[in-house]
Amino acid sequence: MLDLRQLLALRAVAEHGSVLAAAEALGWSQPTVSHHIRGLERVTGAPVVASSRSGTRLTVAGRLWLPHAVAILDRADRATADVAAALVTGSRRMRLGIFPTAAARLLPGLVGALTETGYEPRITEGELHELTGLLDRLALDAAVIFERPGEPTRTTSGIRRTSLFRERFSLIVPARHPLADARAHRIADFRGEPWILGTDEDDPGDAALLAAARSAGFEPRLGPRSDDYRVVAAYVAAGLGVALVPELALPEQADLRDVATVEIRGTALSREIALLTAPTLDDEIVHLLTRTAIAHQATQGRLSAGVTYVSPTKR
Repeated sequence: MLDLRQLLALRAVAEHGSVLAAAEALGWSQPTVSHHIRGLERVTGAPVVASSRSGTRLTVAGRLWLPHAVAILDRADRATADVAAALVTGSRRMRLGIFPTAAARLLPGLVGALTETGYEPRITEGELHELTGLLDRLALDAAVIFERPGEPTRTTSGIRRTSLFRERFSLIVPARHPLADARAHRIADFRGEPWILGTDEDDPGDAALLAAARSAGFEPRLGPRSDDYRVVAAYVAAGLGVALVPELALPEQADLRDVATVEIRGTALSREIALLTAPTLDDEIVHLLTRTAIAHQATQGRLSAGVTYVSPTKR
């Protein structure tokens, strides 16, 4: 039977390079470390470490175990801390990840719903690969993500996916642009304009634009680049180009005097917004997050006060 001490021993040997050094780091005796390593080998059915004059290294089986050991031990530490905190405060911690452009629109409702249900929200903002990586390691309980067109999000087994809504892309142009009217236009009508793209060559919105433009028979002329949609809107307002912007990142109502949104006829530009949840999350909370996100997709606002906010990105 798997024992957390077996995983502690394996991780320590991997970090310190010998059973003796692992024992010193853990505050155990050397025979104790060896005992738990042998226990893990019995569970595995194969050696997990190999010793030589230069030290102790992990075998293939040990290297396969290591990322799981790190994730399980991290989860165990957080579970212990969460239970202890809940017994003191009466609330449970909820670690929610979200991508930047969804944060301002969706977080107020999500945070409010969690707080009212007795959860203490911990928010992590990140890009798609960061959020899925954290969720795979169970460092997050849930994540609001977008899916790249034609590329379903890949996660480890057990992560659940719930579709929330389809987010459209809109074209924003300067308010005084000749085509800034109520009519729908073809994307080819803007072939002569500079286009404001992101700094990442793999940006999914830019990929959708390039595919639509090439399908319409032209190569977009490049204008300034930015990953901050507020800066993108400022570039457009200044007449430096036009930009394709996801619905959640459209300018606030007060800024619409400087730019106008244009409907693109005959081109379906959208992306799926989904909720990924860890297998440890209760169905009731999954349903709460789903209902709340759908209901608040068009809302505006800032992060609620008192939320612990962690941003591993610059955006």
